[in-house]
Amino acid sequence: MAKSKKLTSGEGWSLISSDASEKAPVESLPPEQHKIRCRIEKRAKGKTVTVISPLVLTPTDTKQLSKQLKNTCGTGGTDRDGEIELQGDCRDRATEWLKQKGWGVRS
Repeated sequence: MAKSKKLTSGEGWSLISSDASEKAPVESLPPEQHKIRCRIEKRAKGKTVTVISPLVLTPTDTKQLSKQLKNTCGTGGTDRDGEIELQGDCRDRATEWLKQKGWGVRS
């Protein structure tokens, strides 16, 4: 999703959009060089979300890792802004799976 800014100049304003891909890394770090942390956040209506961050991955790699984690944990989720969010408390399963696959995980 692109973010937009309003700029005023002269009589009116113009809309300038910037792509999120400009901020995305060009290359992904290898799994063993990551220092991933799994944490829990409480959301609206008491919902629990497991957040896996920080990830230095391209958007494509983040999407693939998100899909693998969702399948492993048997839950839904999303990937946004360099983080993966899984529904529910999946810290143990996600951390164990990431360690088995060679990802650098902080405890």
